[in-house]
Amino acid sequence: MLKSSQNFLGLVDCKVAALNLSPLDTYKYPPEVLWEIDQNSQKEHADLASDINSDKNITGVIIQHEYGIFGGLDGKNLLTFMENCTKPMLVTLHTVLPLPTPHMRAITKRIIELSSTIVVLTESSKKIVEGLYPASLNKIFVIPHGIHQVSFSPSGTYKKKLELDDHIILSTFGLLSRGKGIEYVLHALPKVIKKYPQTLYLILGETHPVVRRSEGEKYRIELAELITTLGLEEHVRFYDQYFSLSDLFEFLKATDIYICTSTNPNQAVSGTLSYALGSGRAVVSTEFAQAKELVTKENGRLVPIKNSKSITNALLELLGNQKRLLTMHQNAYKSTRSMLWSKVAEDYLGLLGRMIIPTLNIDHLTKMTDDNGLFQFAKLNIPDKNFGYTLDDNARALAVCSWLMKKKPTKELKSLMKIYLTFIKKCQQPDGTFINYISFSQKKTIQNTTEDLEDCQSRAVWGLSEVIANTMLPQEIRDEAIEIFIKNFKLDRHLNHLRAKAFLIKAYALILPFLTHQKIELISQIDKYAQDLVSTFEENSLEEWRWFENDLNYNNALLPESLLIAGNVLKKKKYTDCGFTALAFLIDKTFSTTYMPIGHTSWYKNKGIRSYYDQQPEDPASMILALVRAYEYTREEKYKSLAKKCFSWFLGNNSLKIALYDQKSGGCFDGLHPDRVNRNQGAESLVSYLMSSVMISKLH
Repeated sequence: MLKSSQNFLGLVDCKVAALNLSPLDTYKYPPEVLWEIDQNSQKEHADLASDINSDKNITGVIIQHEYGIFGGLDGKNLLTFMENCTKPMLVTLHTVLPLPTPHMRAITKRIIELSSTIVVLTESSKKIVEGLYPASLNKIFVIPHGIHQVSFSPSGTYKKKLELDDHIILSTFGLLSRGKGIEYVLHALPKVIKKYPQTLYLILGETHPVVRRSEGEKYRIELAELITTLGLEEHVRFYDQYFSLSDLFEFLKATDIYICTSTNPNQAVSGTLSYALGSGRAVVSTEFAQAKELVTKENGRLVPIKNSKSITNALLELLGNQKRLLTMHQNAYKSTRSMLWSKVAEDYLGLLGRMIIPTLNIDHLTKMTDDNGLFQFAKLNIPDKNFGYTLDDNARALAVCSWLMKKKPTKELKSLMKIYLTFIKKCQQPDGTFINYISFSQKKTIQNTTEDLEDCQSRAVWGLSEVIANTMLPQEIRDEAIEIFIKNFKLDRHLNHLRAKAFLIKAYALILPFLTHQKIELISQIDKYAQDLVSTFEENSLEEWRWFENDLNYNNALLPESLLIAGNVLKKKKYTDCGFTALAFLIDKTFSTTYMPIGHTSWYKNKGIRSYYDQQPEDPASMILALVRAYEYTREEKYKSLAKKCFSWFLGNNSLKIALYDQKSGGCFDGLHPDRVNRNQGAESLVSYLMSSVMISKLH
């Protein structure tokens, strides 16, 4: 259980819930184990979920899944925990079967549905899971079984230390059970020993405790009898103990060839194989799933399962060329550096960072704001005063602060709101319209006369509406927003831009319950603008291009979101249907394994080639607002899942695998380029992230 929401690339505080086979089991656990759960008790699984839900310091849960760890048929009791736990859950599936029983498949399907992220240990496992469980698509990742950092060394040094220096050492380690396939190695040894009489095979490890409970040491006794029958007493040694890591690595380093003999072709992963290769040892392994990905002709040999003759041939081949065998040791070591536990931990932390919402931090918002308003740009994380302020950014910031005041009112937020509201009032002209640009010296800039200001004016109206509709705000702030709003509402406006119309739909729908004298006119305007959007959609839509314009450009999701709102307020199915159709089209164009917003380098024209860069934070923010709205109206889980994936774009689940949110400053980088992030932390990107964070927190 993760108990820290600090920088995920640093240390996190992890606490463990251990599962015991029965209430009678007593183990001396390390201090990080806070809970001990009877695997057969559904009540204890539910109680654990309750404990975790109530602990505000726990930000997420990692579940290491094996069917036999959790009680009930096929580990069904785990569902009791997962269905009661409200925190994000990452599940690592250690066993992946291509042909599960119907019951096992149903259990796995539900586990995947309830998880935020799925991890498997091999590419083959990923393909199997994606094929069997469609809900895993776009939230499944491969992280290999980890290995410890050990130095590479020839086997001679450790043979001498272990008094094995006169032998060729073959070894197998791990908890002993019938699936280990040791008997097939024993049958393979006589011909090897005939050619290399100094061969010694080490069987390292005690009997699996579950096996010992059911049949005692029966399997080990059978192997001992087979050793006698084959005349191998001088060439096989049992080490019936559980090894410390340091002792285990000494034996692995003394090994010439490690033998991995699983008899289960569907075994997803073997930690013993990973550790042997990671220690720099050539392997002979049966052809199970992980082995087929890791074992190559450069570091070992694959052999058919339960085929002693093939094991014999492989051992004789490798032992026949000592120079090549040493090269294979080196290859095994080099090929596994990406599997180091430190790298595995970093990969897990990266996934956790994508599924856990960092604690909201307005430090950068405060830093970017002076007594006049929110600065437009920044050089890195320092406000750039040369470009002054914009109505656009201050309107966004006003809306975000209004949302945050609903969650937890503070004097700081109230003060920021007054600054942003005053700025909007300063931008309003005598006729009720707004300008957008004000310099640091508080003067209008030339841009106000050279640029089209429809979008920013409508965004300002939307920002005001968020204040007017927030009954938790002080009345004097709401009254001031109403005054500015009414002055603008009296305008005889003729809008040309779709996004300006969409913002007014959002604004007018929001304040319908509060401006009763304007209600009829507000409804009329919502209907007018929604009909304009639908008409434009119908004019531009083709069979494979279901959109309002001939291109996808910026802030795209605002358009379908506004129609969903209009349809909901006016109870007009035509608007709702058009909104969902357009949203589905936009989802199809921007989601794959990650969220990929339309690049601002050039717009994506119908039948043209889309631009993937420069990706900017306004677009995922817009998409998140639309998806959360769709989820609120339909309660369909797909919208919730897509919104979370979209939010993870900020946290590193993007084409560059680089986080745009800066947890240290509380800012957000300005965009993604093909090879880097734009490390400036301006107002639009900052407020886009804050808006996204507030919205996505509504889903948890």
